[in-house]
Order: sequence, then C-alpha cells, then structure tokens
Amino acid sequence: MNSPEIKETHSQPGPWRWWKMAFWMIIGASTISVTLYTEVPLLSQVKERAYISTIPWLFIPHMVGGVLSFLSGPFQFSNRLRRRHLQFHRVLGRVYVVSVLVAAPLAMILSNHRHDPRARYFIVGIWCQAGTWLIVTLAAFVMARNGHIQQHREWMVRSYGVTLTFVATRVFFPFTIGERHSAASYAIETIIATFLAILIPDIALNWKLLKTSRRHSTTVSSRATDMSV
Repeated sequence: MNSPEIKETHSQPGPWRWWKMAFWMIIGASTISVTLYTEVPLLSQVKERAYISTIPWLFIPHMVGGVLSFLSGPFQFSNRLRRRHLQFHRVLGRVYVVSVLVAAPLAMILSNHRHDPRARYFIVGIWCQAGTWLIVTLAAFVMARNGHIQQHREWMVRSYGVTLTFVATRVFFPFTIGERHSAASYAIETIIATFLAILIPDIALNWKLLKTSRRHSTTVSSRATDMSV
C-alpha cells in the first residue's frame, strides 16, 4: 500500500501512554483466558472434533487467518514502527488485510455448516460480525491505496475493533453465566459487540472535536495562521 510521506508525532502524553499499555495488557490477558478456558476445552469435545474433521479445508484457513489478523493488527498502530520501518509496516498491513479476506468469508461459510436447528440464530450473529469485519477492513485498504492516510488509520482502528470482538464475545464463556447462553443470546451479544466495536473507536477518534466548539477551533486555527505569517 503505497502512501505519501507523512509527519509523525514523536512523543505521546504520559497518561495516554499508560492507558495504551493497560489496554494491550487487558487484551493479552483476555486472549490467553479465551484460548485456555474456552477454545481448548471446546476443541477437546468429541462432537466438536468430529464436526471440524468434516471440513478441515475450511476450518484451518479460517483459524490461520484469524490468528494472523489478531497478531499483526497491533503493529499497525505503532508510530515508531511505521516511522522507522515503513516498508515492514506496509507488508504487515497486507498480511492483515489478506488474513481478514480469508477468515471473514470462511466464518460465514462455517456458520452455515452447523446442522443444529438453533444454528440459525448463530448464523445471524456471525454474518453480522464477519460482514462488518470485511467491510471496514476493505475500507481501510482502499483509503490507504488512495493515499488518504488519516482516514486509513481511522478505518484500521474500526477494523481491529471488530477483530477484538472475536475475543470479547468469548471471554465470559467459562463462567456460569456463559454456560446458560442460548444461540439467540449469543447472536444478540455478537451484534451488540460488533456495533460497539465501531461506535467506541469513532467516539475516541472524534473525542477532541466532541469537546471543542467550532468557534473555538476556528479561533485556534486563526491564531496559528497569524503566528506563521
């Protein structure tokens, strides 16, 4: 994804740096929890293994694509990496996009292979989640391709927000409240999580504008222009 030269911010406010670190630590802990207490026990079930054994050509690429997108995504938000190793940043960006293009459609296809009568609710949630994931990732790619770097970053934030819903919707499964979830409840929670994955990043991205009136922004811009003359 070729892009024009851009100016990077070389420093971040102290509090924001700690919030960012805490955020990634929570994501890491949640991922480990989901892997050990949800995915591993699920894959150890005879019924689930039998289901996967009938469609390994679908499940394995989906799993690989999901893992690659989850692991490569965070590096897209490193200003230091982008500034020092721009080509590597672009390569990882392509890996992320291709991973989503593989994992998202396969998630839709896999949901249709469930022969449980309750699976129709599960399908609705997965199609909403995977479809949104696909759309916002393609939007991020197109923005970068067209040289709209700021918009590209914003769409990448939305895209990775949806990526994180695959962990967020599973993190409570080991608890008793998770065991009582029906297929319909899971579908509703998945749709809500997908909606929040778009809403929360948008609020964060526009937080300064939400706190600042247009009159104040115009005054600040005018003063900056006067000082530069």
